[in-house]
Amino acid sequence: MELKPGAKLGPYEILARIGAGGMGQVWKARDTRLDRLVAIKVSQEQFSERFEREARAISSLNHPHICTLYDVGPDYLVMEYLEGQPLQGPLPLDAALRLALQTAEALDAAHRKGIVHRDLKPANILITKSGIKVLDFGLAKIEPTKDAVVNDATLSQALTQQGSIVGTLQYMAPEQLQGKAADARADIFSFGCVLYEMLTGKRAFEGANSAIVMAAILEREPPSLAEVAPPALDWALRRCLAKDPEERWQSARDLRAALERVSHSGTEVTSELKPSPSKRRWMAAAVTLAAILAAVIVSVTYFRQKPPETTVMRLSIAPPERNRFGRFTSPAVSPDGRHVVFAATSDDGKDQLWLRPLDSLTAQPLEGTENAIYPFWSPDNKSIGFFAAGKLKRMNVSGGPATTLAEASTGRGGTWSPDGVIVFAPAIYSGLYQVAASGSEVRRATRFDPGTPPKKFPWFLPDGRHFLYLFGAGGRDRQTIQIGSLDSPEEDRTLLSSADGAAMYAQGHVLLVRGTTLVARPFDAKRLAFTGEEVPVAEHLLIRGPLQSWVFSVSSNGVLAYESGGVSARQLTWLDRAGKRLGTVGDPGDLGAVQLSPDRRTAAVHVYDASSANTDIWLYDVLRGLRTRFTFSPAPEGAPVWSPDGRVIVFRSNRTGRFDLYRKPADGSRNEELLYADNLLKGPTSFSPDGTYLAYEVAGDPKTGGDIWILPDPLGAPGASKPYPFLRTEFNEQDPQFSPDGHWIAYESNESGRYEVYVVPFPGPGGKRQVSTAGGTGPRWRADGKELFYGAADKRLMAAEVDAKGGAFEVKKVEPLFGPIFGGERYDVSADGQRFLTLVPVGGETDTTLTVVQNWTTGIKSGK
Repeated sequence: MELKPGAKLGPYEILARIGAGGMGQVWKARDTRLDRLVAIKVSQEQFSERFEREARAISSLNHPHICTLYDVGPDYLVMEYLEGQPLQGPLPLDAALRLALQTAEALDAAHRKGIVHRDLKPANILITKSGIKVLDFGLAKIEPTKDAVVNDATLSQALTQQGSIVGTLQYMAPEQLQGKAADARADIFSFGCVLYEMLTGKRAFEGANSAIVMAAILEREPPSLAEVAPPALDWALRRCLAKDPEERWQSARDLRAALERVSHSGTEVTSELKPSPSKRRWMAAAVTLAAILAAVIVSVTYFRQKPPETTVMRLSIAPPERNRFGRFTSPAVSPDGRHVVFAATSDDGKDQLWLRPLDSLTAQPLEGTENAIYPFWSPDNKSIGFFAAGKLKRMNVSGGPATTLAEASTGRGGTWSPDGVIVFAPAIYSGLYQVAASGSEVRRATRFDPGTPPKKFPWFLPDGRHFLYLFGAGGRDRQTIQIGSLDSPEEDRTLLSSADGAAMYAQGHVLLVRGTTLVARPFDAKRLAFTGEEVPVAEHLLIRGPLQSWVFSVSSNGVLAYESGGVSARQLTWLDRAGKRLGTVGDPGDLGAVQLSPDRRTAAVHVYDASSANTDIWLYDVLRGLRTRFTFSPAPEGAPVWSPDGRVIVFRSNRTGRFDLYRKPADGSRNEELLYADNLLKGPTSFSPDGTYLAYEVAGDPKTGGDIWILPDPLGAPGASKPYPFLRTEFNEQDPQFSPDGHWIAYESNESGRYEVYVVPFPGPGGKRQVSTAGGTGPRWRADGKELFYGAADKRLMAAEVDAKGGAFEVKKVEPLFGPIFGGERYDVSADGQRFLTLVPVGGETDTTLTVVQNWTTGIKSGK
């Protein structure tokens, strides 16, 4: 549900967003009936299981230290509005005891109703003027029956095995980590973690990554509280933190009684407990002896057992509910390995970035990152950079608006140095630039000559001056890994002469992709040289073709994330206007750029081969499903376009190191020939109906982004005519399509801030007409010119009925047909507009998972 200040939700007037809670957003609102302020927690769907659980839990509770539930809607909860701050330590001992007693009272009240919170942590305890309030029962468990316990244990175990553990890692009881049933005693363990943090300001169980934290919870005791708490309180707290639930306080009521005794007896050690001087000397000797014995035991244990920090752990993360992972961007792990940012697309077509703490159950959407691609982190883990709306932007992950740093029409990756310098690729064929993270003049980070292969996907090395980047486009033998330097922008060196995609450095290794396998090669970051051979790290990476060059991410402390699933398979599929499947063509594969021949009997498709990291064009017999290879160059070829008579196919190829236009007879009777070459990145899109003009798109200009050019006489002698720019502005204009009568060109542009479909007269002059109103890409005409199809922002295919006679153009009506549809190049239409040849993902869009590996270097050393 999309809300804005001033909106109405039933009798509630929305005032402002005040945060996120569990799997929803929290808004401040006014109850117009009773004229009081309330907090509304809005679900992302119609009453998810978690919201139903929270509603049942809170509605059965009436306690001064538990948040009060006022009302329940179809997808929202209305609660009392509370002003305060989340619990933070360290606190004075008397204050910590007072707040701990109130928290224990709240837990006692909940447990007596059979409700286990299961996610007690400082963030869910609000300090208000009237005391504490326990919030967010979104993970609460109602357990009056035996079946409820069994089902919960099964659920917890399944989630644990997938890396989606119920609760927040640092405050979870050992039985929760082990996938066992969690009863009220799990809350008591969490309470002990919270009380420890109240007293010390530190977490009871810390670690550089999730694996270390889990090992600490399962195997270790937190440091002593002797300096901040009396022995009685230290004893009570350690009983809360017992590994075995049977050894903990068995009820919150007993715990509360123990805390009351500590509070009533004072915070100082009584005289009866103070030892005499002689006894103190004896105790000091005993403590010294015990310390020596403990050191010996720890040393023996260390050398006999592998430290838990070296354990390799693998977690699988599913996309958020009603979302799928973004198709054209990659995850980004924070430098400290605690968070991962990824792109996801919702069922209604909204693309944005999500933030997932690796010690949490859920991810939260990052507002202001719509249509963002290629996120990357700041070294301090507080901010991310990304590309959206033709700009390079940055934003704090804790909240706040995004800041624009530079123009970036088609960004291709960025990296952030400890000195606050961002190196980025603003466009496909622009080279690398640098800009201060605080904003400054944009300068070149590498030399770049027009017409040379692209430089993209940079990654800083530890010195913050040198960086790796990918040089070239398409095909393993046509791409290299280079080392650039901020100190010498005009100089670079080749590190690796053959690469399938981008490379990253971490933990003394350079990581890169070979086919669908991630490999690591030992690397000396000071000498800038390899010191060993490649070793496999992970297999079955998801490869979506040559543009998806950055398919993994790694932190500086040993956390790796990648999307798994092997090669992304899509199937040529016929759909009717309602989206019903009518049949398939050929076998599944990594397919793209579909265009039907004028007689609709053959489809030209570009096919990606992961084994060679190369793309070729194949022709599919639509009736029989047979396919024939059309291009054979080791360089990538794509964007096939048929001539109006069906005898010639024009396509692009970068066999000379840049994408130029080639043509070849459709029957393969002659070899291809160069049609036109220059220093720009080009891709053909459409012939005029008489074959006298070819429209093509040009990308990569840092100032004008994507432009539309026209090549006259494309079927005549190569080089006999010169192309000219038809639409060239500061915005992206792309995917031009001639109308069947040749008097109009439909195209997409982001001049309004998002892509919309427009129509402009050809050859002109005349103003443009906007066709789409809520986003649009990939225009395609019906053969008689009476309908114009396009993909809307929500990925549905739209049909616009148009009248384009007598030099006028009118949109009569627009109706949605079906969805999702992915971009103009991924579908074509039958002559009568009743059927659509599309690329449908095999198995659906949610087959892939995000795999996270802790301590991956241990795996390659041990051969795991």
